Amino acid sequence: MKISHDHHSPVWLANRLARTSSGISILTLVVLITAFSVTRCHASADDSGSSDERANTLPQFVGGIITRSAELTYITEQDSEVFVFYRNTPVKELTGAVLLSLLRRPPGSSIQQESWSKFFQLRSINDPTGRWTILRQYLEANLTNVVVFRLPRDDPYGAQYDLFAVGLFSGNIVVGVQMFGVGT
Repeated sequence: MKISHDHHSPVWLANRLARTSSGISILTLVVLITAFSVTRCHASADDSGSSDERANTLPQFVGGIITRSAELTYITEQDSEVFVFYRNTPVKELTGAVLLSLLRRPPGSSIQQESWSKFFQLRSINDPTGRWTILRQYLEANLTNVVVFRLPRDDPYGAQYDLFAVGLFSGNIVVGVQMFGVGT
């Protein structure tokens, strides 16, 4: 019986490659790529896991925010994507003046503090996917002193504003999400 070599089994191919030094190198490379791919796949699944998971490091936390805010939209007259915001400058507290300083805006700039729970409640009501709730739970599990700040833009853009839903990570790093809005 003659065996066709047009469609080789993986075991046959591995045995054949292992017979030469270049084959061993190729086989080793294939094994490493496969192992890395499987590990990365499981790591991605872990990133999107429980919405109340705690992040140990700032990069882990930022990555978790990116995953949970992907494809979220903050809806106003001009819709905005939701993206991660952080400043890796230690602060003692999170106030409007501190945020203005981190954003390098003049101390007298207009800034309004809004209710964290009301902000997320309004987003969650109109979100059948539950993604706003997942983002909120993740932020609350990793942040203290959570607050929402609205910073109106100067004229002639008076109806436009930047919105920051932020808190303190590890007690002294400002982290959260940022959006753009238009209100009349």
